[in-house]
Amino acid sequence: MRVLVIGGGIGGLAAAKGLLDRGHEVRVYEHAESLREGGAGVTIWSNGTAALRDMGVSLDGVGRSLHSLRSLTGNGRLLWEADLDEVTERLGSPTIEVPRRSLLLRLAETLPADVFRFGRRCTDVRECSDHVVAEFADGTSTTGDVLIGADGQRSVVRRRVLGGEPARLTGWASWQGLTRSDLSLAHGYQTLNIAGRDGHCGLIPAGDGLLHWWFDMPWREGHPELSVADLREAFADWPDPVGPLLASVTDDDLGFFPHIRHQVPKWWGGSRTTLIGDAVHAMPPAVAQAANQTLEDAWVLSCSLSDTGAAPGAMLRAYERQRRPRVAKVSRTAALTSAQRRTPLQRLGRFPKSIATRSQVASLRSGSNVLRGLTPAPNVRMA
Repeated sequence: MRVLVIGGGIGGLAAAKGLLDRGHEVRVYEHAESLREGGAGVTIWSNGTAALRDMGVSLDGVGRSLHSLRSLTGNGRLLWEADLDEVTERLGSPTIEVPRRSLLLRLAETLPADVFRFGRRCTDVRECSDHVVAEFADGTSTTGDVLIGADGQRSVVRRRVLGGEPARLTGWASWQGLTRSDLSLAHGYQTLNIAGRDGHCGLIPAGDGLLHWWFDMPWREGHPELSVADLREAFADWPDPVGPLLASVTDDDLGFFPHIRHQVPKWWGGSRTTLIGDAVHAMPPAVAQAANQTLEDAWVLSCSLSDTGAAPGAMLRAYERQRRPRVAKVSRTAALTSAQRRTPLQRLGRFPKSIATRSQVASLRSGSNVLRGLTPAPNVRMA
């Protein structure tokens, strides 16, 4: 089939890889003039690394394998620690922190150069009985058998095919960066999360001396963005290494990202269209699953479109039926976790390491298709 992928981010490239491997003719249409390599770090949990592995994408040589996940209160008290080595053993795939740029380039390396069409901003999508049409801002158009909207939280494809409201702000935002650091944490294998009533902080090594860090605080539309000086004041009494980190960065290192969430719809497209990633299920970063759920989408969609005997619409709906319960569960968990950040619920007591580890395993497995081997159609390669 001729597959049109709108959007050249992580989801679009992963879907292109999976579908090309099944013999489809794929083109990726990206509105920017080249790959958008910005962003900080991405935590690829066991479900995400399993999806990448099954799609033939290796993360060897990039990022940092993570062995431990620790959570502290804002005054430095240990809440819990999960053994990520045990999580890897139980689920059969590791957790790796990787710069977004490195992940995007690793995906792009697996694709032929002629797959990409840059500088093509999609403005409309029209479904016909035997094809689908994508129209672009430069006045051109193209046709295919199937179209995949991988164009992010402000998805044109979603708006044209499903209508409805865009993703809504949650009332929180992240100020984050990816910087080289002399802090010992940047050269280790541990994720550190620190939870306070009026803010959260996270620090994760991303390999090669890079440290991915973020600060989450309540934020409303129209309020000013914060500077590093503002963060230093807001987190002045927090435990190390928060102070040394903020002393080492500048406003040029700071990226601002409001938290948003989509209500996951029952259907994700029409007779020849569907959506993946933030285009359909943008969620707050509280459980760090957005990129992982996008990779799961790409994996399941590729498996779905392997059934050459079915009509396109039937294959697309099969993909959505498999993915929706899993991603809706993860989205609800992310929203609930985010909403509880200003309550004491996350800061009560200390959990044994064994319970925290088993909880991590159960959470990852329950929200995953790839870890549970759930596919909507036989994995049949097209002739």
